[in-house]
Amino acid sequence: MTTPDTPGDNRSVQIGGSVTGSAVVTGDSNTVSVQFQQASLPAPETVDIQAEIEALKDIFASLNNPTITGAAEEMAQEVAKPEPDKEIIADALETGLKRIQKLADFGDVIDKLRPHIEATAGWLGMHGHKLLPLVGLAL
Repeated sequence: MTTPDTPGDNRSVQIGGSVTGSAVVTGDSNTVSVQFQQASLPAPETVDIQAEIEALKDIFASLNNPTITGAAEEMAQEVAKPEPDKEIIADALETGLKRIQKLADFGDVIDKLRPHIEATAGWLGMHGHKLLPLVGLAL
């Protein structure tokens, strides 16, 4: 087997930094659409995390799905602790959001979720950044 020497035949991609909010595509005649909103994360100390988790819990509960409800309960239990583990909260929220994305009515729910995810991600700091693309937000 031979390796192509013609420039443009190599379809590999190397990325040296963040491509959040971008689409990386190889191939010919591709059309790509990237839709996201720029997130404006609040300072962690300005977020009422109890209120945000309660709002998310209410939205999650309205979807009548045991996995989503379980994720909401896990977040609520963790945030009630004197020193909540932000990674646990972020992981539970990610689980719930990924399950919600698979629901037929995700498009109806995303607008309700977005402001609460943005605020919660601000409070979570680096643990929350992975949540933003799940609701169409990017830094």
